[in-house]
Amino acid sequence: MRYVERIVTLQQQERQEEQEEWTGARDVAASPAHGGINRSGPWRTLLLVALLTGLIYGAVVAITISHYSDNVSALIVAGEQFVERYPGSPGHHTVVYRHDSYDGLGYYYIAGNPFMRDPYIHDALRYQRIGYPFLVWAVSLGQRAWQPGVMIGVNIAAVMAVALLAGALIMWYAPGASVWWALACAVNPALIIGVRDDLIEPLLTALALAGLLLYLRGRVGWAALVFAAALLTREVGILFLAPLLVAELTARRWPRFVVLALSVVPYLIWQQIVTRAIGYSSTDTVEHNFQPLLVGMRLVVAGLPYVPAWERMYVPGIVAAMVIVVAALAVAAWQAWRRYDIVLGGIIVHCIAALFGGWVIWQGYRSAPRVFGGLYPLLIFAYLLYRRRNPGFAPVVGLILLLTIFVFVTQVVVAPTQAYYVTP
Repeated sequence: MRYVERIVTLQQQERQEEQEEWTGARDVAASPAHGGINRSGPWRTLLLVALLTGLIYGAVVAITISHYSDNVSALIVAGEQFVERYPGSPGHHTVVYRHDSYDGLGYYYIAGNPFMRDPYIHDALRYQRIGYPFLVWAVSLGQRAWQPGVMIGVNIAAVMAVALLAGALIMWYAPGASVWWALACAVNPALIIGVRDDLIEPLLTALALAGLLLYLRGRVGWAALVFAAALLTREVGILFLAPLLVAELTARRWPRFVVLALSVVPYLIWQQIVTRAIGYSSTDTVEHNFQPLLVGMRLVVAGLPYVPAWERMYVPGIVAAMVIVVAALAVAAWQAWRRYDIVLGGIIVHCIAALFGGWVIWQGYRSAPRVFGGLYPLLIFAYLLYRRRNPGFAPVVGLILLLTIFVFVTQVVVAPTQAYYVTP
């Protein structure tokens, strides 16, 4: 009971202090030296940040497809072994890799058949994450030939939205901080890999940040709808939602708690539909992604001396991702003990989930810096608000920036060309 009272008291203090900081920021902006309130200035800057974000990810796409005769289907990462096993054709003029394949192929096939009409791929986990492929299907008007390009377009639009939403959250959560930090929120390891390989992280991050912003602005109903979409995009959206549910529960705001909790219902309904159609639940696959505390990390660390030569250049990225998780948990937990808020709660929940991440997540150079990538913008928000009170956030954010550069260089700029062929 004392713990609950402490959380509620800290939340009340947090809201009061944030209001004071926000009021102070507005007073400064309205002073004669600043020529009155200028709301358009930060938004103009933020539009430039979003445009620059789009240009950076346009470069990611251009560099990647340049190895494959500028064929945009190269980002699907369609592996020969899966193309031969999956029902139907991968489409005309599609890049097929001889020795590599990744999750984007599953989303590409589902975008071509989101309603599970025979024949369809029997992959409950990919169908459970219906948000991204369904949006691709809708935007492409169901035209298979358009979908490789639409997958890229949706993701670039999503990362630009992440930049805008991150900037709005910075102005709301950490008044006075530069909105140029939104660029670091939008250009991070998870989103670089997500755009490069036609994955769902860009859309998930945009939806999660939109839900968080709506919640902070008191639009709980709209926030619940957006979080429902986020959960249908990827189940780790719950890591953004959980701290909000805890905040409402501890503050005993029951109607708001119920509205937010209802955002899980569409996910559960769709899970039942997928389970009946395919014959097993996506939960069966998700469970393999998690192991007891720290087991996944320990197994990967123990296996580092035996990493194949071609994969050794990616090892620093895997190790850096582990260090970020452990350090972020320590710094955020210490700060939360002094002053709790939902951003710190989100960091802690992401880190705890990551510590239970299985070997299958941490051993992959594409998955280790990506799966719990929602952590990156949350850490930047916390750094901007608490940097004067808690110096521990600075080195963690610095490591994120270094990891971002490392992933861009190793997985985009100097990524080797894979053996491939193009379908007729």
